[in-house]
Amino acid sequence: MCLKFIFSYDGSAFLGSASQPHLNSVQDILASSLSHLGIFTPVLFASRTDKGVHASRAVASVECGEHFKDLAYLKRQINRFAHPFIHIKSIERVSESFAVRFDVRAREYRYIFCHDEFNPFLSRYVYFCERFDIKRANALLGHFVGEKDFKFFQKEGGSAKTSVRTMFLARAYAYKNLSVFQFRANGFLRAQIRLSVASVLAVLSGKMSEENLKEQIEAKKCHYRFLAPANGLYLSRIIY
Repeated sequence: MCLKFIFSYDGSAFLGSASQPHLNSVQDILASSLSHLGIFTPVLFASRTDKGVHASRAVASVECGEHFKDLAYLKRQINRFAHPFIHIKSIERVSESFAVRFDVRAREYRYIFCHDEFNPFLSRYVYFCERFDIKRANALLGHFVGEKDFKFFQKEGGSAKTSVRTMFLARAYAYKNLSVFQFRANGFLRAQIRLSVASVLAVLSGKMSEENLKEQIEAKKCHYRFLAPANGLYLSRIIY
């Protein structure tokens, strides 16, 4: 039978989500946790994240025998081995035709800024920076919405066949002493969000003009190629 996992992980503990030769990835640790229970089939992920990037609702699937029908018990047992940096939130049985990656309609990420005094105990999970104008940030993020060629918002080395993506949502909002950028699209290029966040911050801080940002989004000219830190980024939702 095919099982779908919804899970979270602390990206600061791993060198990325996808399997690595050194076996220090989210996929490797989850596969190892399943192997303790006699499940040795490949664990497939709906989305990949880079080193230091977190997930609050990642999705994976795995094929296993019918005898694993007590899903509540299976969840508890996997978490025994996956903790403390990975936590299975739920497990459900899905159709054998379920394609965890290719059935995805949209992916959603959030980037979290904190405007408090720097705290080393939180520094792996938020990006500390000075408070900025949320209304202005929203206006800038609005330029990203729609079907666009984001070729100047991708890190070299990606395997994407095309750099055209459809951004359904790009907005900013405040919560207590945090600011959050939220992105939802039919797919993302390698490091696209971190490059997008950094470019918006560059405009907000006066390092780049809004016109330059629009030119880059419209794939006319590249003006800014810096990455926002990985620690503030979260894979927050996979939509089927």
